[in-house]
Amino acid sequence: MARMEIITGGGRRRRWPDEDKVRVLEEAAQPGVRLSDVARRHDILPQQIRRWSRQLFGEVKALPEPQMFAPVTLVEAGTPSTPSGRSSKPRPVIVEISLRNGRVLKVAADLERQGLASLIACVEAA
Repeated sequence: MARMEIITGGGRRRRWPDEDKVRVLEEAAQPGVRLSDVARRHDILPQQIRRWSRQLFGEVKALPEPQMFAPVTLVEAGTPSTPSGRSSKPRPVIVEISLRNGRVLKVAADLERQGLASLIACVEAA
């Protein structure tokens, strides 16, 4: 006669508090992290992580790729000011652009887009 095993109860079914689910979801959302690796570390299926995401944050078809922006700093040009603290003439607004090659470009904020694009291309190529 063959041996038969009867399993009663929930077996491997576990209850995860929302805090733990959020922690796993945050780990899975890190750039360069594979969902299957996170699931394996926590001994769950990747589908479970997707289900938690839908349950906690609503239905999201696809998350957009994070945008990469260069830091921008507005710098006012140094013009002499009157004793009252107000400048005698309006000061132009200067935009500081940090380029990928590490150079910094400072230009007037009202520079035309086409001129700015060619200027950036020249500085990056230099």
